Amino acid sequence: MPAITRLKLLKDLHSNAFTFQRGIEREALRVSKAGQISQVGHPESLGSALTHKSITTDYSESLMEFITGVHSDKGRLLNELDALHRFSFSHLDDEWLWSGSMPSLLPAQEEIPIAQYGNSHIGRLKTIYRHGLWHRYGRKMQTIAGVHYNWSLSEEFWRQWALVNHKTGDLTEFKTNEYFGLIRNFRRHSWLLLYLFGASPAADSSFLDHSSADLTPLGEQSLYAPYATSLRMSDLGYSNKAQANLFVCFNSLESYAETLSNAIQTPYSAYEQMGLMAQGEYQQLNTSVLQIENEYYSDIRPKRVAYSGEKPLHALRYRGVEYIEVRCLDINPLLPLGIDEGQIDFVDLFLLWCLVQDSPEISTLECQQVQRNSERVALNGRDPNLTIRHGGRDQLLPALAQTLMESIAEFAVTIDKKTGTDCYQKACQQQQDKIDDVRLTPSHQVLAQITEQSSYLNFSLKQSAQFAAHFSQPLAPEQVAFWQRETAASVGRQRDIEANDSGTFDDFLAEYLRQ
Repeated sequence: MPAITRLKLLKDLHSNAFTFQRGIEREALRVSKAGQISQVGHPESLGSALTHKSITTDYSESLMEFITGVHSDKGRLLNELDALHRFSFSHLDDEWLWSGSMPSLLPAQEEIPIAQYGNSHIGRLKTIYRHGLWHRYGRKMQTIAGVHYNWSLSEEFWRQWALVNHKTGDLTEFKTNEYFGLIRNFRRHSWLLLYLFGASPAADSSFLDHSSADLTPLGEQSLYAPYATSLRMSDLGYSNKAQANLFVCFNSLESYAETLSNAIQTPYSAYEQMGLMAQGEYQQLNTSVLQIENEYYSDIRPKRVAYSGEKPLHALRYRGVEYIEVRCLDINPLLPLGIDEGQIDFVDLFLLWCLVQDSPEISTLECQQVQRNSERVALNGRDPNLTIRHGGRDQLLPALAQTLMESIAEFAVTIDKKTGTDCYQKACQQQQDKIDDVRLTPSHQVLAQITEQSSYLNFSLKQSAQFAAHFSQPLAPEQVAFWQRETAASVGRQRDIEANDSGTFDDFLAEYLRQ
């Protein structure tokens, strides 16, 4: 169905359909006040990293992750994220949270602590998976932080959207197909988000163990690319030879599940040589291209809440797509939470715009072009002469960004009329300003401040100190009590899981991987 027709159908929906459900996962490294990565375990006073619903760790033991609930009100979303930061800061012993996406001053690889999740079968699986990431990618890559944005449309939207599209019966398949259409368009155009919100143009020189042709020295102990928007999303971030030629097809749930499953089942010679075990300990979960589906580092993922011990891909296959996870957003080190309301508004609008546009299937060739576009914008997005591939030809990024923004801005007028607001037009104007003047992009502003402070380390420490002061303001007593109860409950849940495990870990792992 042509995009113009789909847009007309969108106008036929009642205003109560336009409710966006959002959740944020924000990662942040714990560091000393000198900017060194923490060597201290996850604070016991913050509960169990395995079972706490909102405060956990990601790849490194030092990489905290704050996970909000699902909110249709963006103010409440940001308030919860703020509360998680304040509660956590009150339990950090003389440490700060690093302000940016690229990590702090790093030691040798082996001195970066890998996340620990206890002695249960599922806890051991999570830690072994991270050991596999260490052997495949190095530990330093496990210190990169980002903002993951979880997003879905309300059941009322899907009911009305199916009705105007003349779809009847169970909504599960319809929703799944529509979400995959959104994902394909997102992948085609996500380079725009890298330009608008990329905020990691430089890194501490300790991040690399070798020289890079893409980076040059900047001031004291820093490396940068002059026109970079997001080193985190470049080849310097999560990448290796095994994934370089991996094609995951987003044309349908079945093609997505099949290609990911194949990667999990296809042996990779380098990983086979590494071996599954060493001295009686697991080095990785398997010797395939991917250990599990989460190892595929896409800029967006279809998601479904999984049951305990259930693989995400299994949950998707049997119950369909529930929401999507945007993974290409840097932490903005100029903002205490790394994200603000204006960015939320634009990402909401962008995702809905992706849903409504035509979304033909992506060929293997286009998939490669999409990936190259993202890589080029990540490393050189502010270069006024940068071209990217679109519509079968190379186009200058500023001109193409302007064309896309005009379409999105027109779309914003429609959504604002439906919702009785002007926030989406305002969000578009904020982003239009960045296209008109590259100096307004976060990557340019961050780079300017790094230059002024003589190094990425100095700049990030200054921001981290400011944010520590910001989050030192105490929570209301009832909020403190709420998070204290969740913290205690998480410890109990981990204890119960460990007490109720049965059988051997080897059998558990084999059954998990068989799903």
